[in-house]
Amino acid sequence: MEQDPHGDLPTLDQVLTRKTLPPVCLYNFYIIMRDRLKMEEVLDFYLDLQHHEQLWKRYVKAMHRNGHLSESDLSDGFHSPRILSRLSNTNSIFPQQPRTPSPINMPISLTRPSMGDLSSNMTSEKAVPNRKDLIDSAQRLLLRYLVPSATKELTQLPDELKSALRKELEKPDPRDDPLLFSDAKDYVFDYMQTQAYPKFLRLKVWGNITLHQQLGRLVVGLLCLLAALTTSLCFIFLGYKQWDVRFWILLPFWLGILNIFIFLTGLDPIWALVFNKSETTTFKFNSIKQPQVKRILRSRSIWLLTTSTLIAVILTIIFCAIPGRKL
Repeated sequence: MEQDPHGDLPTLDQVLTRKTLPPVCLYNFYIIMRDRLKMEEVLDFYLDLQHHEQLWKRYVKAMHRNGHLSESDLSDGFHSPRILSRLSNTNSIFPQQPRTPSPINMPISLTRPSMGDLSSNMTSEKAVPNRKDLIDSAQRLLLRYLVPSATKELTQLPDELKSALRKELEKPDPRDDPLLFSDAKDYVFDYMQTQAYPKFLRLKVWGNITLHQQLGRLVVGLLCLLAALTTSLCFIFLGYKQWDVRFWILLPFWLGILNIFIFLTGLDPIWALVFNKSETTTFKFNSIKQPQVKRILRSRSIWLLTTSTLIAVILTIIFCAIPGRKL
């Protein structure tokens, strides 16, 4: 069986767990989800679920250190039915420093560390959560994503799944364990895997510019081609000799064809080969650090430069070979 040459590209799970480098990183994935695919609420929901799971793990570890859970309780993992049963019968709150309670309607993004700021994530790990923090976190998920007309209502989630979650979270004694959200998390992951991640790879692995940059390159390319054709015809009908000064039309032809190719492919070969840059938002850049992506972009850039140069030379030869005829 033939091996996929691009099979070593990062997976969605690696991107979501911050194990990749720019331009195939969580920061760029969020920008694509927000600006190109218009579904950033899906990624926000998944990341907030990850944050909720981290709160749960830290809470379970704290209860273990406090003596409420034994080593045998943790043997089956943090989400085992045994732990859920033990903690559901425990109303005590792990002692901690006094802290200001967060209101239920506070956006959870204010409590979840920013995607690119790992230092803030390390700082947040120092605080020990209690059961009220878990309840508040679960309720914020409800109010931000699951109720009708929520600030970031998750329309991609099936109605029956949202209804089941709302039913559990709106009870007088609501659940707050991450196992409650496991089906929703799996669904959202699969949705991003099929609907968003392939498009993200196409934009960031095989290209390095934004949509606005592509449109700008189309305008530049058309203007350069217009200038090349106008100059070529002027040289012909003003009686200029073949070749000689007429060969300078190679420059506008090459710029025009190159920019048209950049528009069609979403790849600027100069930025990739010379500056090793990938555009995140308009005229804001990341250095290309992911080895597989760097290899693919460089090979595509060489192909694009070679093809555009060859076409420009052919057009130049054709127009230079036409005898001049002064009108």
